Amino acid sequence: MPQELKDDPVLYGECLGGALYIEDFRRMLISLGCFDYRVIAKKRIKVDSPKLKAKCQGIDFYSFTIRLFKLALEDICEDYGQSVVYSGTMPGHPHQFILDDHHIFIANKQMLVCGNTADMLEKSRYGKYFKINGDKSTHFGAFRCSPASQKDSQSEPIGGSCC
Repeated sequence: MPQELKDDPVLYGECLGGALYIEDFRRMLISLGCFDYRVIAKKRIKVDSPKLKAKCQGIDFYSFTIRLFKLALEDICEDYGQSVVYSGTMPGHPHQFILDDHHIFIANKQMLVCGNTADMLEKSRYGKYFKINGDKSTHFGAFRCSPASQKDSQSEPIGGSCC
């Protein structure tokens, strides 16, 4: 956003003046040691006021709810042939666990994942609810996916649930 919009008191009061460009947000997370984030929910913020619409022409605003893991993760999704099985034992989630907007783990169903997702599940508070199959000893190249914020509606992961 141009600085004059960031400094605009009305936009600031509407919680729009402090909005970050998504790539600046991603870079900020990287500088803090969070190399991969997961979007839980994303909602477009509609600007109804004609005056504000005119000021913000060409800018789309979104509200994101994200999940972060401060782990040693890779900057892209890599394929190590790993899969996970959710046990269904997490309190309040007996049938499925939703990690983010594109990872829905069904109890007792094996699902392919990238190395980052495997690490997020294994090395976090979620680890006791998942069985991780495989390790990072064999590399199969990039997992054909991207972070949810960059994923377009036409792209689907090949053979798995990842990114």
